[in-house]
Amino acid sequence: MKALKNLWAEFKKFITRGNVIDLAVGVVIGAAFTAIVTSLTNDIIMPLINWAVGGEENGIASLCTVIKGAYLEDGSLDLANSLVINWGTFIQAILDFILIALVVFAIVKVINTVRDAGNKFGDAAKKEKEIKKLEKQFVKQGLEKAEAKAKAEEQYAADHAPAPAEPAKPTVEELLTEIRNLLAANSAENTSEDAGKDAENN
Repeated sequence: MKALKNLWAEFKKFITRGNVIDLAVGVVIGAAFTAIVTSLTNDIIMPLINWAVGGEENGIASLCTVIKGAYLEDGSLDLANSLVINWGTFIQAILDFILIALVVFAIVKVINTVRDAGNKFGDAAKKEKEIKKLEKQFVKQGLEKAEAKAKAEEQYAADHAPAPAEPAKPTVEELLTEIRNLLAANSAENTSEDAGKDAENN
């Protein structure tokens, strides 16, 4: 019984994790999203393309090249027993992929634009709220409202100023050049010392 309780607690902990729930929601929304994109492609866009190509019954997918044909008694082509290159179906698959990718890109672009606009609006509201809070503090300290507002905006700008950029690190070429110069200086110093010793010995 205790083992069953522990197993249930472990399962409950696993199923209530944020990433598992997010994954489940993503799968459900992804399935619905796929149905919408497929319907838009097959029911709206592809019929227009097929009509522009020539209005055949199956549109682009019906285009093919018969290498070796087998014919029925009435003279019609027996596709099931013929050797046929269905290049129209291949083109249809490519078009489906491109159209679905374009539709997905357009929808994601719209979602990202709306989300960015919402984030900017939220940031602006947060900034206004913090400035008003600082303004009230300065008014309590005895400043005029206009002066308090200006000082609050100045204080907010100072508090949220970007961090100073780190100094640029030397490149590999610069380090190698510095090492070469140090070695050359040491070599010249050793040479001058040797020359001085030789002069003293002579």
